[in-house]
Amino acid sequence: MAMRRSIALIAILVLLFAACGSDDESADEATPEPTAAEEPAPVSTPAPVEEPADEEPMDDEPEPAPEDDPTPAPVEEPTPVPVLTSEPVERPEPENYDDPAFDSADKLSTVGLGQVYFGMTPDEASDAVTTLWTGGPGEGTARCYLLAPAGGPSGVVLTIYNSSIERIDVTNPSITTRSGASVGSTEAQLHELFGERLVVSPYADGSGNSIQYVPVDEADVDYRVIWETDGTSVTSMRAGRLPAVAPGEPCT
Repeated sequence: MAMRRSIALIAILVLLFAACGSDDESADEATPEPTAAEEPAPVSTPAPVEEPADEEPMDDEPEPAPEDDPTPAPVEEPTPVPVLTSEPVERPEPENYDDPAFDSADKLSTVGLGQVYFGMTPDEASDAVTTLWTGGPGEGTARCYLLAPAGGPSGVVLTIYNSSIERIDVTNPSITTRSGASVGSTEAQLHELFGERLVVSPYADGSGNSIQYVPVDEADVDYRVIWETDGTSVTSMRAGRLPAVAPGEPCT
């Protein structure tokens, strides 16, 4: 009887042990191993957020400089009232355009006459000499015309050639050259004054001569002083620049 109980107890223990073993195996089969496809996706770790650096405290901003007061507008001073005196007020004398433009102090030369120089325009001559002029393009051509001082002296004529003064004719004996030659001088006197610098050209009819003073300076090679004579004395003279000075009559 006791033997049967022992066998029965052992059998119960064996059954219990077997039951426990089968549960472990079934548990292992129930839990499948994860495959590569079933592995969970890795969770990205968020980048660490950098904390802003502590800003240095700003220095106190300087206070703006005070604006200067605007400059006050200048005060206009009243115009002083002139004080009347017993003395008369001096006024400049008006220019007298009737006075002669030239006199005996003005000399004819290869440069010009007095304050009028060859190469000047008529306007420049008017500024240089206080006078009124007669003549103009209406009595000649646009290329060549004559001007004469309205207040005299008579016997002085300017030739305007290509818009500038290129010739001055003189028949007034009060106007002389720098050497003293003038209308009325003799041919002999001219030769004494200028010697070999003179070129004498007799008239074709034998009534007189055209005598030219030719400068030796290369800068003045185109300038002339010319005297017309009756064979003995000077009847007219002129000075100017070639070609305007060459003909016996101006603008020809």
